[in-house]
Amino acid sequence: MHAIGSILIPFAPWLRRYSGRHLRADLIAGLTVAVVAVPQSMAYALIAGIPVQYGLYASIVPTIVACLWGSSAHLVTGPTTAVSLVVFTSLSELAPAGTPHYLELALLLAFIVGVIQLGMGLSRLGVFLNFVSHSVILGFSSGAAVLIGFKQIPNFLGLKLERGGSLLSALWELATHVTETHAPTLALGLLTIFVIGMLKKFRPTWPGTLIAMLLTSLLVGLFNLSAQGVAVVGAIPRSLPPFHLPAVGWNENFSRLIPGALAIAILGLVEAASIAKAIAGQTHQRINMNQEFLGQGLANVAAGLFSGYPGSGSFTRSAINFRSGGKTPMSGIISGVSVAVTVLAAAPLAAHLPVAALAGALLVIAIEMIKVADIKRAMRSTRNDAAVLVITFFSTLFLNIEFAVYVGALLSIGLHLKTTSQPRIYSTVPDLISGKMIGTTHGKMCCQMDIVRIEGSIFFGSSDFVLEDLQRRLKSHPNMSCLLIRMHQVNNFDASGVHVVEQIVAQLGARGGGLFFSGVNARVFQVFKNSGLLREIGESHISSSTRAAIRQAMRGSFCPFVCAACEFAIFHECSDLKRGNWEILGKGVRPRCPREEAVSAEQRAGGQRPGR
Repeated sequence: MHAIGSILIPFAPWLRRYSGRHLRADLIAGLTVAVVAVPQSMAYALIAGIPVQYGLYASIVPTIVACLWGSSAHLVTGPTTAVSLVVFTSLSELAPAGTPHYLELALLLAFIVGVIQLGMGLSRLGVFLNFVSHSVILGFSSGAAVLIGFKQIPNFLGLKLERGGSLLSALWELATHVTETHAPTLALGLLTIFVIGMLKKFRPTWPGTLIAMLLTSLLVGLFNLSAQGVAVVGAIPRSLPPFHLPAVGWNENFSRLIPGALAIAILGLVEAASIAKAIAGQTHQRINMNQEFLGQGLANVAAGLFSGYPGSGSFTRSAINFRSGGKTPMSGIISGVSVAVTVLAAAPLAAHLPVAALAGALLVIAIEMIKVADIKRAMRSTRNDAAVLVITFFSTLFLNIEFAVYVGALLSIGLHLKTTSQPRIYSTVPDLISGKMIGTTHGKMCCQMDIVRIEGSIFFGSSDFVLEDLQRRLKSHPNMSCLLIRMHQVNNFDASGVHVVEQIVAQLGARGGGLFFSGVNARVFQVFKNSGLLREIGESHISSSTRAAIRQAMRGSFCPFVCAACEFAIFHECSDLKRGNWEILGKGVRPRCPREEAVSAEQRAGGQRPGR
């Protein structure tokens, strides 16, 4: 019952504990977030191809719902740049942007996204998002930034071009119409960028975007620039978000919307999870990621029912909420209420807001979306990170953007599986001075035993690779009868791994030797035991330390005549064993190499030297 209550009303505990000492800090943070949310929401609606009031609506009810049902104290949910772009690309092929049918599809899309996210949260599938690497997000956000910036250039220049189409065709159309640039529109766009840039540099705490929009709106009104061809947003209805069920055919549109909805659901959850974790790393708050998924899902369902469109956690607004001193989710709720009050009180002011100002603000946002330092770090880290980033970036530019999310995610998963399917395997020998195990040099190896370290899992995905590597080693040293596998860094072992071990045991058994293990952890040991492998190889063949395993192999499988003929001294015991002093391995220990095999063993040792 308690678990059900924590899902249905997760906000009850913090609301019961809420005190007046947090109210002032939450109020200041919430109002500060609203100052940023109003112009951002209007600009993001422009990206999504819907009237600006729907962007404001998406920052009211969905924001409040996400704060109540999420788990983060600072995450603010609403329209975001990347999600808005995916919304446009998902819907623009189904209906002309801005039309009533397009808006109904946007509402239905938000509802479907919310249902998908709710399903993932209830099924506790949050762990799968761990496979969407940071390089995917970097590549996607960088590509989205380029597209967002490029798509706003016509609005910035005052050009009337066809929306949609490929990037290359749009580039060509822009190049052929650039001479038609409308000078007053361009001036307003440049002024917007200048004001935002100057305030970010000299007054970073001031709401630069809002100030720039108010200034350009004032200029449009004073000089009647709309009559001179400057496009303006127009009056916004002075009303709260109306409750509205999407008035489109659910059955025929569901299959067409599901690919984009799934991409938005995954992208939105990755965005929200990343932001919540980043802020929680500084506040030390414990984030319940599955609860956060439920909050995002309910927020998008609310967007579909209350005239919004799909959204996610906003990095900008969440960071401002945190930096402004917000203490609880109440700050996000206050920001949603403040946006609602703004719509009721100041909606007519948008009548003079130039579209070029919104475009200029989006160009600034697009530039900030490209994290150059993070990109350089990812490119330098590993080849996999670099490949994922580059391929996701170009997929975002030249493929359907929702498909780019899948490309990046599947590529990162595939490269991860490739890495885990090829664990690092290399031979080691003890350093006679320090006693530590080190890599072999110049082919210097024991004539009777190879000591192999495996770094990675031995499971169905890597079993063939491990078996081929071990068999290659045995084939290269046909007279070697023992193998010691150091399992200190093997955390996963399954039935396929058991099959590998059984085959190696059989091959070594045919040579009169055995397979030994060291550093087997409790989980892997349990698989040994449950599968019957422990009984097959014998408990004496498993030791906690490598040194103990080496001595056990010497006692059980080493032949004195091979030791006597070996030219290397790999272990401290070698000098004694070469002289036939086997009691250094324990009182009463005698070599087990049969006397009748001595000659052939000595011949084998003399005729096959490792490394030659």
